[in-house]
Amino acid sequence: MIHLKNCTIGYSSPLFSIDDILLKKGSIYALIGSNGAGKSTLFSTLTNQLSTLSGTITIASQPLQSYKLKEIAKKVAFVQSKTDYPDFLTVEAYLALGRTPYTNTFGRLAKEDHEIIKHIIKRLKIEEFLPKFMHKLSDGERQIMAIASALIQETPVLLLDEPTAFLDYGNRMKIIKFLKEIAVTEEKCILFSSHDLELCLEEINQFLYIDQAEKKLILANDLTKEALLERAFNLY
Repeated sequence: MIHLKNCTIGYSSPLFSIDDILLKKGSIYALIGSNGAGKSTLFSTLTNQLSTLSGTITIASQPLQSYKLKEIAKKVAFVQSKTDYPDFLTVEAYLALGRTPYTNTFGRLAKEDHEIIKHIIKRLKIEEFLPKFMHKLSDGERQIMAIASALIQETPVLLLDEPTAFLDYGNRMKIIKFLKEIAVTEEKCILFSSHDLELCLEEINQFLYIDQAEKKLILANDLTKEALLERAFNLY
């Protein structure tokens, strides 16, 4: 689904390199690393906001940079760690924005769009929030709505930057379990960054981490906490 080969990631200078990594549909991956290591830069690259310094990235067997803006929005949905919302935008209106890549010039929703929105609302059990204004919600509630909107976007790839950062333990567990479920049932490729090592180790068995010594992005399975801390944070 996402193939990164011989890549160098960074802005004017390299942050880290990638030899050959394939992220598959039907799988969920946790991206681990210290602040400043390049996690956000990787997300910017995968959403086509930033070009690689070298190498190639393909999504669904097509070079990433060949996608037009509206085309990439149908392939990749991105949830930022925190987003500002305009005043007096209701949750219902915000969720409908997830269908923007599929609507016409006037932004009119078709019957199919409404059905997809209803399906995600019911699945996440967020009906009670629909009439509320986004700026009145808590940080955790807004984060859940952002994830819901990304799911409504219906893309094969879902990227999330610290999706559980503002949630309590129960909601963090709920979101991770839900993401695991939809990765399999809807054959999505899901990549999320997190500093919550305990929860990731409990629920996730595939990790991407930026090796601090080699400045290289590595894909590994079933790492222990000690191994993650050593390789991603250089603590041992």
